[in-house]
Amino acid sequence: MYRIIIYIALLLPATILFADSHRPLDFLASIAGAHDEGEQIVRHYCANCHAVNPLIPLGAPRQQIPADWEARVRQGMSILLQHTAEGLRAMPARGGCFECTDEQLLLAVLAMLPPTSGLVEHKKDNKIKILNKKAKLIQKSPDNLKK
Repeated sequence: MYRIIIYIALLLPATILFADSHRPLDFLASIAGAHDEGEQIVRHYCANCHAVNPLIPLGAPRQQIPADWEARVRQGMSILLQHTAEGLRAMPARGGCFECTDEQLLLAVLAMLPPTSGLVEHKKDNKIKILNKKAKLIQKSPDNLKK
C-alpha cells in the first residue's frame, strides 16, 4: 500500500507539469496508419504498467512475456479486447486511452503480445504484422466497444 502511495506522490508532480502538453487526439492523429502505431500507443499509454520492469508494478501482464499472456490469449481475442475496453482490476477502461479507436486498442494489445501467442509475428525489423485480419477481430469484439 505504501508503495502505491509513494508512486502516486512521485508521479503527481510530473502529471501536473506535463498535463498542458498532453494532447491525446493530436498524438493519435500523428501516428495514425504508422507501421508502429500499436507500439507507439503502448509506449505512450500502457508501458507504465505493462513494461517488463513496470514503473507501477500492479501485476499487469508484461510486454512480450509469454507466461503473463498465456491464459489471457487462451480466453480469446474478443475477451482480451473486452477486458481492455471495460478495464480490469487496476487497469482503467480502454487502458486509459479513452480517445483510442477499437482498431488502435487492438494494435496496442497485439504489440504487447509475445510472438509465441500465434496472433502476431515479429519481423527482423521488430515491426508487428497482424496475422489475423484486424477487421475480423474487431468484428468479433463485444458490442460495447467504442466504434
